[in-house]
Amino acid sequence: MSTAEAIRGGRSGPVFQTRSTAISDTAKLLASMGEELQKHLLDSYTVGHAAERGLDELEEVRKEASREGWDGYGGKPVNPEAYKNARLFLEAIPATAPSPEVSADPDGDIALDWVFGYKKALTISIGPAGRCTFAWMRGQRTYQGTEYLDDDGIPASIAQALWELARDTRPVLSRTSLGCQIPKYGEWQFRQ
Repeated sequence: MSTAEAIRGGRSGPVFQTRSTAISDTAKLLASMGEELQKHLLDSYTVGHAAERGLDELEEVRKEASREGWDGYGGKPVNPEAYKNARLFLEAIPATAPSPEVSADPDGDIALDWVFGYKKALTISIGPAGRCTFAWMRGQRTYQGTEYLDDDGIPASIAQALWELARDTRPVLSRTSLGCQIPKYGEWQFRQ
């Protein structure tokens, strides 16, 4: 079990199933049924739309920043490994969590930003080696650090920061996350 799983109490639920090593016919049938349910839920507008928003925005950013000087100031194109790592990170965000604003950094990294209101924000820069440089503010307190992607795609300290910032607020400045319902941290379902 990864650190992030230990903090959030494991992953399970109708959208994201727990992993199983069972091999019986019944277990295979249940796994197949679970996959169909997962596909149905992710195809639904309410869950699927929220789950795909960040990924769609990431793809748009990759296309916009695909060549040298994309920003008019000599910015490097998005690094393919940074894109891949950002995609893994976004795929691991709980479907019930707010979607970030996605942008390209001039050095080729991918930036993810959440603004939850006055003096409540989280920003992450994801690089080609899986390095996640982050900073967040909650009131007068500020935090910063560097973590690396883990087995779940989200380092535990960043998952905790996102949950703390989102738990009692709604994002007010993020166009991709308006109207998002924020559940308690233990209720989040992380993608596998």
